[in-house]
Amino acid sequence: MDELKDAAFEYLLLNPGSEFGDWSKGLIEEYPAEVVDALGNTPNEVNADLADLWETDYTDPKTGIEQKFSEWAMSFANEHAVGIYYFLVDACTDLKRMGRKF
Repeated sequence: MDELKDAAFEYLLLNPGSEFGDWSKGLIEEYPAEVVDALGNTPNEVNADLADLWETDYTDPKTGIEQKFSEWAMSFANEHAVGIYYFLVDACTDLKRMGRKF
């Protein structure tokens, strides 16, 4: 399941403005191995499980921020928002190098 969650986050980051339908279809098409390994291959069950996953918390390992996937989607609403995220990642990396914990 961890691999699917990582793929789900990556999809949102690489596809700004994604909503649930885009995200679920994108995961099935672009990350089929992760979807099948975590959820199986029965379409109705996969779709229901992806709907549950959409409202599941995910902690970004680069920033330590935890939000539901649906909230991450809003955070990555456009290219500008994704750019701000990358500035945050850089800032977190710099703080860690300086020994700061957050």
